[in-house]
Amino acid sequence: MRLTATLSKSPTPLIEIPAGSFVMGSDQHYPEEAPARQVNVSAFCIDAHTVTNADFAAFVQDSGYVTSCEHLFDATDQPYLPKEARQPGGLVFQMTPHPVRLTDPHQWWAFIPGACWRHPEGPGSSIAGRENHPVVHASFDDALAYATWAGKSLPTEAQWEYAAARSSQPEAKSGPELNIWRGAFPYRHDRVSAHPFTVPAESAQPSFGNLSNMLGNVWEWTIDPYEPMAAKDGSCCTATDTCAASAHTVRVLKGGSYLCADSYCQRYRPSARISMPQNESAGHIGFRCVVNLAQT
Repeated sequence: MRLTATLSKSPTPLIEIPAGSFVMGSDQHYPEEAPARQVNVSAFCIDAHTVTNADFAAFVQDSGYVTSCEHLFDATDQPYLPKEARQPGGLVFQMTPHPVRLTDPHQWWAFIPGACWRHPEGPGSSIAGRENHPVVHASFDDALAYATWAGKSLPTEAQWEYAAARSSQPEAKSGPELNIWRGAFPYRHDRVSAHPFTVPAESAQPSFGNLSNMLGNVWEWTIDPYEPMAAKDGSCCTATDTCAASAHTVRVLKGGSYLCADSYCQRYRPSARISMPQNESAGHIGFRCVVNLAQT
C-alpha cells in the first residue's frame, strides 16, 4: 500500500510492508552474508525512494544542520586518516584512464576537500539539476539526524533486506532498470562518462512493491551496528579503513550502488552488506527512512 507521508515533515511517500518471515542472508555469495537464517519482521512503512537532495536541503534549511564531512575530523579521534583527509571534504569516485588492479579501491577514490552533499564532486560542483537525485556524502549520523527531524527512523538491516527481497526479482537480475556499472570498471562506463553517476531517486521502474532503486544507485544506511556473520567483509566498495575506526560504531550499508559491476562487486542484491564508520561518508552513499507501525 502506498501512503502519503502525513506522519512527518518528509514529502516522500511511504510503502506499507506487512509483517512476515523471510530467509535473511545468503550461503551462496560473499562470506559476510552467511549464514542464511529465518527472520520474523513486524509490519512497518518504508520510504518509496531514497532521500533526495531537495528533501535534505529542506531539512538543513529548517534545522541549520551541518553534516559530518563539513566538519574538521579530529586527529585524536581518527588517527588513521592522513593529514590532508582531516579537513572538511569527502571521498569522490573518479574514473581511471585505463584498466587498474581491482583489489585497490584507492585507485578510483580521491579525497576532495570541500566535497559534501551540496558539492558532490567538490568546489565548483553543485546539486543544481539534481534536486531529485539521492543525497550523497551523508554519514550515518547525518541520516539519523534527518530521520529524527522527519519523525521517522532508519531501517534495521532485517527491515531493509525484507523490503528489498519482497520487491526484487530472484537473484536480483541486473536488468536495465538497475543503476549499476555498465562496462569495464572503473575506466569505461557504457551509460555515462562523467558525474553524476547517480540517477533520480524514482527513476528506476518500481517493482511490484513500488519501491524504487532498492538495489544500485546508492548504498543505504541501516541502524544496525556491523557484526560480521562469517568473516570480515573485506569490502571493495570504499577506500576507508574500517578496521582502524574503533572510536566509532561501524554500521551496516545495504543495496549496492552505481559502482557495482558484474566484473568487480556483485553486491546489488538484498542480502549483500558492507560496513562503514558511522561518521564517515562517500559519494555513493545515501539512505531512506522507515516508520515502525507499532510506534505510530
